[in-house]
Amino acid sequence: MNLEEIKQKLHTPNSRKVARDAAVLLPLVSINSEIHVLFQVRALTLNAQPGETCFPGGRIDQSDENPQEAALREFYEEFGIPEKDVNVLAPMSKIESPRRGLIHPFIAYVHSIDHIQPNKDEVEDWFTIPVSYLLSHEPEVGYVDVTISPGANFPIDRIANPRAYREKQYSTAEYFYRYENHMVWGLTARILQEFISHMKR
Repeated sequence: MNLEEIKQKLHTPNSRKVARDAAVLLPLVSINSEIHVLFQVRALTLNAQPGETCFPGGRIDQSDENPQEAALREFYEEFGIPEKDVNVLAPMSKIESPRRGLIHPFIAYVHSIDHIQPNKDEVEDWFTIPVSYLLSHEPEVGYVDVTISPGANFPIDRIANPRAYREKQYSTAEYFYRYENHMVWGLTARILQEFISHMKR
C-alpha cells in the first residue's frame, strides 16, 4: 500500500452501520407558551431497562439513510407523530457507549403533542419538564466506582506496565435530574446536560 492509497482511504466516508449504533431525539414542545423537554418511560414489558426514563429513539436500521432519519422513524414508531410535524434543530455530540455502540442525539422541535399516540409495546408513559425548571435546578451528582480487569486473551504480561492495569479503579460521575416523581439519569441525563449547558451560554 502506498501513500496515495492511504490518503484515498482516509478521505473515503465510512458508510458501514454498526448494528448497535442508535439515534435519539431530544424533543422540545410548547405547553402554555413555555418550552418543555419531552421524555418517555420505557414499557415495563421490555427486556432492556423496563420503566426507565429516556429520550425517544433506538437502533439505526440498515434501511435508514442516516442517524437523523433513524431518530425520526423511531419517534414516529414510539409516539405516532410523523416527520412532517417535527423540525430537527441541530445534532448534538455523539456519545460512545461500551454496551450500546455510538449514540447520535438530535435536538428537535415538535409542533404539536395534541395527537400523541404512545406505542404501548415500547412506551409505558410520557411526561415533560419545563426548560426553565432545568435551567434553575442543578442535577444531583453521584459516582460509580469502576474496576477494570483484563479479560480472556488480554496479554497483560507482555505490555510495558502490567501492574498499572491489574484491577485498575476509577470513579465516574452520574447526573440525576429529579422532577416531581420522575428521575432522569444515565445517558439520557448526559444528553440533557449538554443541552442545558448550551442554553446557559
